[in-house]
Amino acid sequence: MAEARFNLIDAPWLPLRRRDGTVEWRPPWAVTDGVGTDNPFDAFAWPRADFNAAAHEFLIGLLTTAAAPSDEDEWFDLWEAPPPPGTLAERFRRFARAFDLDRQDGPRFGQDLDDLADGEEKAASALLIDAPGEETLRRNKDLFVKRGTVRVLSRPAAAMALFTLNCYAPSGGRGHNTSVRGGGPMSTLVVAPGRTLWGRLWPNVETGEQIVRRSVGNAGMEAVFPWCAPTRTSDSKAGGRDTSREDVHPLHVYWGMSRRMRLNFEEANGRRCGLTGRRDETVVAGLRTRQYGNRYAGFFDHPLSPSYTTPKGEPLPKHPKPGSISYRLWPGMVFLSGDSRATPAPAVRHWMEARAPAAGIPVDATRLVAHGYAMDSAKARAWVEGEVPLWRVEEQCREQCVDFANRAAGGAEVVAAAVVTAVKSARYGRARDAKGDYGFVKERFYRETEVDFRSSLQNAIAAATSTRDDPDAANGVLSGWRDALEGHALRLFDELAPADGLEDRNMERHVRARHGLASAFRGYGASGKELYKRLDIVPREPRRQRTRREEAT
Repeated sequence: MAEARFNLIDAPWLPLRRRDGTVEWRPPWAVTDGVGTDNPFDAFAWPRADFNAAAHEFLIGLLTTAAAPSDEDEWFDLWEAPPPPGTLAERFRRFARAFDLDRQDGPRFGQDLDDLADGEEKAASALLIDAPGEETLRRNKDLFVKRGTVRVLSRPAAAMALFTLNCYAPSGGRGHNTSVRGGGPMSTLVVAPGRTLWGRLWPNVETGEQIVRRSVGNAGMEAVFPWCAPTRTSDSKAGGRDTSREDVHPLHVYWGMSRRMRLNFEEANGRRCGLTGRRDETVVAGLRTRQYGNRYAGFFDHPLSPSYTTPKGEPLPKHPKPGSISYRLWPGMVFLSGDSRATPAPAVRHWMEARAPAAGIPVDATRLVAHGYAMDSAKARAWVEGEVPLWRVEEQCREQCVDFANRAAGGAEVVAAAVVTAVKSARYGRARDAKGDYGFVKERFYRETEVDFRSSLQNAIAAATSTRDDPDAANGVLSGWRDALEGHALRLFDELAPADGLEDRNMERHVRARHGLASAFRGYGASGKELYKRLDIVPREPRRQRTRREEAT
């Protein structure tokens, strides 16, 4: 195999789904085929959620690298009239040398420039982030993701798995480093109205002006695509060192490569891909790997990643936790967080502050997709993904609405935790004695209060718009939001800790737990004090006190 037979620019390796459900395997430059008709491509169709998410990031990176508009004017021109597939093909092919997957000599996409002949041999399934590790296999604990289910991968699936691993790489043990954004980073993408794949990609593409503003490092293909140059090893004992922003091109963040790997290609001999079930004349049966690839040091401001600042002032990428993507994550993901420590991704900020207003996008028409692996060191705990509305607020009242979102989400966080404590106390007497995972209670609570949050936000926007000079315009809306939280909290408690059939001793425990939960909404107890601190409104006056005051007057 002297020359590459599979190049990711021209090979039909991406499963693209049209609006009518038809799936076609096409090269990346075909994404605009059908735009402007009633049957464009609207999604990827990989059999894994992490592959679909990574495919978006691959195309966003490729568009930014090879077809970035020079400025916002050109960005808008291409938004209104997307480039035809032929134009994208011409631009992508300028970088084709970096996208050979299986060539014998020279760069291989996402793989070490060295052939790693003496590297450790691993199965093809090692490319999958959620595959059981060696320790798990040794202890026979592969209960959920079983060994041996993926024996070979087709070249399309192998390429996508390789990119996904490098994009979200967790720690793989000593010398097997995390991605440029750390292990299991969160990514957030702007999704414009219209249900097209182009609308899921182009809103997140940088302009040449934005790329230059991020530029602090080197130029040249080798500084963009790390596999086009000898690996900068991180083994300090062998004279290696970390990789910093100054060592690379700003576009490197889309193509980071922390793992040293070389894929083993074989003739298929009738074997099908273990993920897609498709036939390919050549398959990946395993790989060779070596320790101490690129270890990224310092903060790389990735356009698709929200970030936060530690108490010591160090910026870090945000990482997802198990649970749904809901309004509870808006502070720091859609708006600045209340303490200004969490910041939305640059692409999201730019869309909300510049592109959406200039394009006249309706307030509630755009959505935000968030995804990533919730990791426990090297173990994938869960793949987290969801969509939330991405509200655009007029600049004159943006500060008030951001403040409202922070206060409302903060109050909901306190109440969600209080419901969990109350349910545990009703069942066991002491919350700390409760057994099992009660995370589902919070998830139910957030899901059932989502509609009320959106309605409250609309009311807050209306209040802020009508009284722009009043910083407390949204306080009345927050009082209504508190009432909505109370109704949902008590209903959920009654469902999960029913009083029917309880003995006297257990009934007393139940009443005490429910009373404690209800009292929080009047400002009593630790939860009540924290609730009103987060909402920053005055607690309701107790009925008895109000009655006495009214009688006195």
